[in-house]
Amino acid sequence: MDDAKVLPKRFERDPAFDLQRFTLRPFGTFQEEPVQVMLRFDRTAAPDASFFLFHPDQTTEVHEDGTVTVRFEAGGLDEICWHLITWGETVTVEEPLLLRRHLARMCATLAAHHQPA
Repeated sequence: MDDAKVLPKRFERDPAFDLQRFTLRPFGTFQEEPVQVMLRFDRTAAPDASFFLFHPDQTTEVHEDGTVTVRFEAGGLDEICWHLITWGETVTVEEPLLLRRHLARMCATLAAHHQPA
């Protein structure tokens, strides 16, 4: 802040506002409307994914076939996708379709950008 000023106008905080809950909405730093996310990790990634903290409110389910499902609610589709790219083909976005399409579009754009000249 370069030029802060005290104004006669007052701000009344909404008593229903919960700062703790608000900070859990984004996956990272971008404040977007949260979505229900469900990720499925294959058997090769399951050992790491089952202990990885994707989001403070996540639930993790280990399946008999060796795969792992992680669920959480968060906004910030770009940040979620950036992170999922690091998991490569070991992760599948099960929900929401919006996130799955966003990741596919991001990967297609990235692949096109890196095509040999």
